[in-house]
This record gives sequence, structure tokens and C-alpha cells, in this order.
Amino acid sequence: MPDGKMRTYVHGRGKNGVTMSAGYADRKNMSSLLCAAGTKEPGDFEFLASCTGIDVARIDHAKAPSWLHRAKRETDSLYEKQVTKTGIKRGCVVSGVLASGPVRMVLHRIYKRYSPRILGGAVV
Repeated sequence: MPDGKMRTYVHGRGKNGVTMSAGYADRKNMSSLLCAAGTKEPGDFEFLASCTGIDVARIDHAKAPSWLHRAKRETDSLYEKQVTKTGIKRGCVVSGVLASGPVRMVLHRIYKRYSPRILGGAVV
């Protein structure tokens, strides 16, 4: 990479189509985490909540779970309004941002999937 840092990316897929992708700078400092799960399967939301438990110095672990529940309500409401207005079910909506220490989190809702995107740690 131009800045001389090594970048490593890992990706995995689990049951019911849940996925996780992580990016690391210099093979040790996580710079991004992307999780994805459906909107209806049992256990999917719990999987996403566990993704917000990322262990990064100075993150407020008490904020992330409550933020995720608010972000889910927010994106569900925005998604339903968008579908009602446009009739298009394959749209995308994005929640507000959670800023906690060096980490920023947003929740994407795309059709029948949620995807929290967690950025920070090594890059902030």
C-alpha cells in the first residue's frame, strides 16, 4: 500500500447467510468490520449485536447495543417509508452514526438484510 502498511482482509459466511468481513492494518489492528444478516431469521439480530461488541481501546461498550436497537427501529421506519413512497423494495437506508472513542458505526438496511459497518480502531 502507498503508506507502507500491510492490509489483510478476512471474510466468512455462516448459516442462514450471515457474513462477517474484517480489515486489518499491519495484520494486527482492526480497521473495519462488516457483518450482515437477514431481517427475519431467529438469532440474526443477536449475531449483529455481538458484532458491535468489538474490543477497541476507548470504546464505550454500554452504548453499542442500545444504539443498535435504536438504529434498527430507525432504519426499519425509513425503509417502510421509502417502500411506501417509491414502491421499490430493493432500496437501501442508513442509520445515524454512533461515535464511540475511535470507532464509528452505521447500520445499513437493504431489502431483507441488515449490515452494521464498524470503522475505526487502527484508522482513526
